[in-house]
Amino acid sequence: MNIEPAVKPMDLLSGEELIDEWETVLLTNQRLFVSSKPGRVSDEWNEARLDECLEPKLKNAGKTGRKWLGHRFLIIGLAMISLQLVPYLFFGTNILSFLGGLIESLYFLISMLAATAGIYLTLGSYLNRPPHTSVLITVPGSRDVLAIFQGWDSEDARDFVRQYRRAKRAI
Repeated sequence: MNIEPAVKPMDLLSGEELIDEWETVLLTNQRLFVSSKPGRVSDEWNEARLDECLEPKLKNAGKTGRKWLGHRFLIIGLAMISLQLVPYLFFGTNILSFLGGLIESLYFLISMLAATAGIYLTLGSYLNRPPHTSVLITVPGSRDVLAIFQGWDSEDARDFVRQYRRAKRAI
């Protein structure tokens, strides 16, 4: 069985009825249509026959964004670095030298760790996918079908799996 791209999933076969639809998934009593771009609406859909699909597997994925914490760490780290660096660059003096070598080294270490943690958390918030629930349906002899629903433990994902199992039993 090959998963075939379908441009219009609304072309139903004879005797086929639409059971339910979600933003990126359509379920009929004979086939499953999933957006070709998992988690996003697309003009192209992947199609799989229900009688050839195996049991779906739900999995939570993605990370919560920590932009606010990353921005705060980054601002604190950059302020600490500039407090040490700006007087040295413009006036040639180290205003933290009176603290002693060990304290000055700890100050430098803390400022670099704060800036690094801020960059890490900020970039991670933009680069990682937001929290979502993935539903993986294995199709033997072909590519797996992946449907993505927004949020961890998504009620829509559980509803989809329940409707899928009901349609699969009815075949």
